Amino acid sequence: MPSTPLQRRAAFAELVRSPGPLVLPGAYDALTAKLVERAGFPATYLGSFAAAASTFGEPDVGLLTLTEMVDAARRIVEATELPVLVDGENGFYEPENIWRTVRAFEVAGVVGIHIEDNLGGKHTSRPAGLMSPERMAKRIRAALDARTDPTFQIIARTDAAWVHRDIDDAVTRLQSYVAAGADAVFAPAIPAAKLKEVRSRIDAPVMVAADLFDAPGGDRPGSTLEEYADAGADILLLWYSLIGAAAKSVTAVLDALKEGREVAGIRDLMLGQHTFESLMDYAAYERRAARYQ
Repeated sequence: MPSTPLQRRAAFAELVRSPGPLVLPGAYDALTAKLVERAGFPATYLGSFAAAASTFGEPDVGLLTLTEMVDAARRIVEATELPVLVDGENGFYEPENIWRTVRAFEVAGVVGIHIEDNLGGKHTSRPAGLMSPERMAKRIRAALDARTDPTFQIIARTDAAWVHRDIDDAVTRLQSYVAAGADAVFAPAIPAAKLKEVRSRIDAPVMVAADLFDAPGGDRPGSTLEEYADAGADILLLWYSLIGAAAKSVTAVLDALKEGREVAGIRDLMLGQHTFESLMDYAAYERRAARYQ
């Protein structure tokens, strides 16, 4: 597995170019990143939704600072050998200062970031809207100018399909972001059937939010992983699945304990302690301790 930032970035680029889409589970901390690695996935992701919830217990409404996202990303990079892609929000700064965002994530060792045109209010009933494509293109160009490693990925995200339900506007924006030099693009809320219709118009790798609960009723994704793969998506981002699974499992254990059940009676809801310890590599500590006694 790759270990240096350069090796990880080269590996990630190769994964994106490989036949078939890259399934990218979103970790929410160092532990889940290690579990992603143990499961055999070749890369992982950290989004602001998961970082805000896991680190501060807060909603994803623009509360996280650049430093907080970089610190969370660095912990994941240090815990695994995986390439780590990170949510760069809207860049945190205007073009003249966006160099600080790019340099900070480069130094943290991540393989790239995605920058969005959303002005705020995600996951709420009152999205603030989108910045103009021209303003967004300037941020992309500034981010590209700022990177010291040309293999560091700058991915441009548009939320036009999410905020305004406008697929045509989303495609037009993605085209302008590719023209500005983006290495890849990200378009949440474009269903697989629609992506299949417009994929030939987007001259760059495409990432989709494959577990966004955007089906009618909101209880399941609107498209399957297979459908997105058939539509030509290059990266299938699973930004919510792991933190959603963790919340459900912990809630189930707490509810059982509150009901008075014994710990031994809910073992099926938990990973065994010895199995958990093996994930943390206590054996490595034992080897070091034996060496220096």
